[in-house]
Amino acid sequence: MKKNIIVVLACLFLFSNQAYAHTGLESSNPANGSSVTEALNEIILTFETKIEETSSFKLVNDTNEEVAVSNISIVENTMTGIIDRNTENGSYSIQWKIIGVDGHPIKGEIPFTLNAPVVEDTEEIATEVVTIEEIAENEATTVETTEPEVEEAANNSSVGLIIALVVVVAGAVFWMMRRKNK
Repeated sequence: MKKNIIVVLACLFLFSNQAYAHTGLESSNPANGSSVTEALNEIILTFETKIEETSSFKLVNDTNEEVAVSNISIVENTMTGIIDRNTENGSYSIQWKIIGVDGHPIKGEIPFTLNAPVVEDTEEIATEVVTIEEIAENEATTVETTEPEVEEAANNSSVGLIIALVVVVAGAVFWMMRRKNK
């Protein structure tokens, strides 16, 4: 009987779904392997779970030279950065490093090609104003959409703990009743 209880408890703790959960990249702008045909002012990386504030990314060109990215910010599961407006056409790669909700460091790379038309300075200023407005809208949307996911993750872990507790209590009651009968 003791063996059965030990086996049940071992299965509960050894085969937990959350033990295998690692944060992955959900989406990005620009997307992996895409060809960007308009001015690129911002990079947005969205991950499957919340990421730590120490997470970062850099943009490198085809000669592995780093391109200036400023104002990198992290809100829940989204990391954004503003790109220098003098970015030339060519092949680029976003190299990101994050620490996921489970504490594991994860890194990845997103290659893409920039084929944007040459834009005059006045048009660039108008594009930047629109981009800042879009950033504010994206951040507001991100906060609204990520809150249910966080609650859902908390509910999933609570359900697992409750089930484990019920099994342990039931096993203890069963063991005590058997012990009284002897």
